[in-house]
Amino acid sequence: MSGAAENRGITFDELFRIRVLDPDKYNQTESLKEECSAFTEKITSLSSLTKTLVDAVDAQAARIETEKLRAVGKRNQASAEAEVRKRKKKEAQALIAEKQEELERMNVQYESLMKVKHEQELLIAKLSDSSM
Repeated sequence: MSGAAENRGITFDELFRIRVLDPDKYNQTESLKEECSAFTEKITSLSSLTKTLVDAVDAQAARIETEKLRAVGKRNQASAEAEVRKRKKKEAQALIAEKQEELERMNVQYESLMKVKHEQELLIAKLSDSSM
């Protein structure tokens, strides 16, 4: 019966366990299993490292995007500041022109009042001289 078993590939190992494969093929299979396990561990490690790298790159990209938006905001703020300055300058010039016109009008009114005062003083002096 052991002859029939040998033909079918059934053998006993050194611990007298039944093996379907001959010892060389079994050893090769075990070696391949260990290499596969090592390869799987390396792939898992690579996957972990890749994930870490991708996370770091994503974080850096987010920081860059934030800085880009901040820079665009500052640029817009700077251009708006120039426009605000122009608007304030025009408002100040308009206020100055308005005050100049008011000053001119008040000067004319002052001159007119001084002229009336002078005429009234002359009239008072003339009436005072004639009543005496």
